[in-house]
Amino acid sequence: MNWRLVRAAWRLFWMSVCLLAGLAAALTVMRTLSPNLRRALIQTWARWTLRAAGIRVKSTGKPWISAGLVLPNHVSWLDILVIDSVAPCSFIAKAEIRSWPLVGLLCDRAGTLFIERGRRHAVHQVLETATEQLRAGGRVAVFAEGTTSDGTVVLPFHANLVEAAVRANCAVQPLALRYEDGSGQRSTAVDFVGATTFAQSLWRVLAEPITRVVMVPLAPLTPHAAPDPAQSAGVRNRHGLARAAEVAVRQTLFPLVTGAEAEVVFGVGVGAAAESAFARAVDLEDVTISQPHRGELTAPDTARIERDQVGAVDQAKG
Repeated sequence: MNWRLVRAAWRLFWMSVCLLAGLAAALTVMRTLSPNLRRALIQTWARWTLRAAGIRVKSTGKPWISAGLVLPNHVSWLDILVIDSVAPCSFIAKAEIRSWPLVGLLCDRAGTLFIERGRRHAVHQVLETATEQLRAGGRVAVFAEGTTSDGTVVLPFHANLVEAAVRANCAVQPLALRYEDGSGQRSTAVDFVGATTFAQSLWRVLAEPITRVVMVPLAPLTPHAAPDPAQSAGVRNRHGLARAAEVAVRQTLFPLVTGAEAEVVFGVGVGAAAESAFARAVDLEDVTISQPHRGELTAPDTARIERDQVGAVDQAKG
């Protein structure tokens, strides 16, 4: 008997049940609930949907911010469910998702902010809405890479939507995500890159014996100046915040610079939060993980990262 096929079919059935339950809630009570009850409902639904798909989530590291902008690395279509299962957020997503059957409606009723790529006016409108939510004490998440990676590299974080945190004068929390298989190695089943379709990725995820996700919330950054101007210079504007978050996430998943260097460039707390944070998360889960190494990055990417980091360190020290 093909147990992978049986496993995938069984999980698909229960995942479909969860999706239908979520759809029923979205069409009836979702918009009548208070913000707290809506978040609780979304969190419960996300947890059950992930469990039905065979996904186990572990969150460890710094405390989650209750309000502010969350900047995670982007690996899979599962990322939204994974984050919502622990700390529900309003996500900013591409407008095409709104037209997806079932999923689009669920995202819309859950408070997702949709953005039409390539339209400056649309970006400005979403930026204004996100700023209002942040000023009101909301928690908004942006996948600043702009696309998914295969988990072996952190792509550059774009700064456009980080401007919302600057305008709202709120905290920005970097978030490191890593997917693992049952042996603790990086999971390839969740990859959603290149020519991979959603159906192919979904089937691979459902057929896996188990998939674990480790989330490491890192020390929050702020757009304010700290007592020492040299240390706060990297996080005064949207570009500094985006770059600081990018390096903190990259350093957590695959360290390339020391914690001391990160603190010189991006402010006190960034390096300390990133240094060995993922190793501590793994220890708590009793899972052996083979850390990605420099050779898993492409040569141009490694050169760019190191060149930027060395240049930033020299600039800060000078």
